[in-house]
This record gives sequence, C-alpha cells and structure tokens, in this order.
Amino acid sequence: MGINLLLLDVDGTLTVNRGELALEPEAIRAIQRARGRVRIGLVTGNALIVAEALAKYIGLNDAPIIAENGCIIKVNSSTIMLSALSARSIAEELIKRLGLKPTYQYPCRYLDMTLDVNGDDYNVVNRIREELIKMRVNESYAVETSGYAVHIRPIECSKATAIRRLCELINVDCSTVAFIGDSDIDAEAFKVVGLGVAVGNATGRAKEHAKLVTRNPSGKGVAEFIELMLSGGINTLT
Repeated sequence: MGINLLLLDVDGTLTVNRGELALEPEAIRAIQRARGRVRIGLVTGNALIVAEALAKYIGLNDAPIIAENGCIIKVNSSTIMLSALSARSIAEELIKRLGLKPTYQYPCRYLDMTLDVNGDDYNVVNRIREELIKMRVNESYAVETSGYAVHIRPIECSKATAIRRLCELINVDCSTVAFIGDSDIDAEAFKVVGLGVAVGNATGRAKEHAKLVTRNPSGKGVAEFIELMLSGGINTLT
C-alpha cells in the first residue's frame, strides 16, 4: 500500500537544524517537487496562524493543517477545535508561580500554551508537572517540550489523536500516512501512521518509535525521504 498522505512537523524537521528557525531550502524544494504527486500536510506545535502562513509560503495553499500539537485541525476551510478546554489560565498562573515567560506566539494561541525556556527544558517540564499536581489539575493537562518551547495542552489532545481525526475527515486510511518528525512530542504520533519517520538528529524517544530514521538531520532528512519516495524507494507501507 502506497503513501496517500505525507505529514510534516515543522520546528526541528523542516528547519536547518533542531533549535533553529530558518527553513532548510532543500526540504522546501523537495516539497514543491512532491506536492503534485502526494497530498502533503503540516502537523506542528505552532499556532494556527503561523502554520497557515508557512503553508502558503512553501506552496501548500490547500494543505490540511494540525496546529498547537493536535489541539486544532484546519481542513477544507474548516477549523476544528479538538477540546473545549484551554490551558491559558493555567499557563498564566504558572508564569506567576515559577517566573516563566510566554513565547512570542502566546497571544495568538487558543488551547496549547507555550512558555519560553532558558536552560534545561526537561527540568522546566518537571517543575511545571509538580506545580500542576499542587494545583490539582495534573490530570487535565499534558506538559511536554518541543525543544523550542514548553507546551501545556488539554490532556485529551495530541498529534496522534489529531492525525486519526484528520484521516477520518479526509477519508484517508492512517496506514497509508507517513509522518516525519524530530521530537518527543512526535513519538506517539508515529504509532498511529503507516510510516513514522524520524530525522537523523531527532530525540532518542522519537527515533525509538520511528520505523525509519533518515541519515541526514532536520530539513535535509526530509528532502532525503521525499527524494526516496519520489524515486520509488518506498513503494509500500508495512
């Protein structure tokens, strides 16, 4: 069974490296070569408005988009919120309690809230989780790091859940989907698609759950996979 839908993470995956924001030109050129041969979508922790703008700039005007780490789906001009719960009030309380700072995208986010990290992001994640226990809301919110920011989101939302919902909406079998990512947040989503692909510099957890790991890092790894796909090197998903 071939690939009917190619989903791409953004930060750390389409960029020149993890922790950097500049897009990798090789990845963008590969996407433009592939867009007429396979449907392509974005699955990102970025705010919807950022993901929509990025999609337009790289030539994916009508691409399905999963934003805010699975909290929002944009498909066929419809925007779907996958939870009635927002993490904004919790994030604002954490900012006060722990002295954290919101990211530049914070004002335009709906459900998944992002906090800047200086230093050890896993340490910040653990501090937030401890604080959520004290606030007695730890069973309602998930906390993870993307390597760019710490994300706090409704616990029922995830990239995996959103990918399954997207596949239902566009009538695509999840087993015919390939998803490329780089972070711990992407690892769970690899389990629900036919082919989970980790770029060469992905986290250990992402690589552990991926079926394929590219030789090259980040955006160059995306280009590597797309060229392999277009050349017939990946004909079936098993």
